[in-house]
Amino acid sequence: MAKHNIGSLVVLKPGDQQYIAGIVTERDYMKKIIGAGRSSKLTKVREVMTDENKLVTVSSGTNIIKAMQLMSDVENHIRHVPVIDGLISMVDVVRAIVDHQNGELKRLNQFIKGDYY
Repeated sequence: MAKHNIGSLVVLKPGDQQYIAGIVTERDYMKKIIGAGRSSKLTKVREVMTDENKLVTVSSGTNIIKAMQLMSDVENHIRHVPVIDGLISMVDVVRAIVDHQNGELKRLNQFIKGDYY
C-alpha cells in the first residue's frame, strides 16, 4: 500500500471466481498490527482485515452523496468503500463534491457577469 500510495486493498477469496473476502486498510495495519505490537511478517491479512460480513459496499450507480453518507455514518465511520467494479475513498468523494461546487460557482459567476447563456 505504501509503495503505491493507497490506503486500502480489497481482499479476494481464493479460486477462479473473484468474490470479496474483505478489505484491509492502513488504519487496520496501524491499529491491529503496529498498535498491538504484532509482527508485520508473521501476521496474515485475514487476521486484521474487515470481514465481508461487516463490509459496507456500493454499486457503481450509487449517488456520490449516498456514498459520503455511508462513510460518515456514526455506526460506520469508514474511509474506504468497495464498489462492485472499483473502490472509492473519502478523498474521491470530497474531490467529486468540490468539483461539482466549483462548477456551480463558475456558472454563478458567469451569470453575475452576464456571460451565462
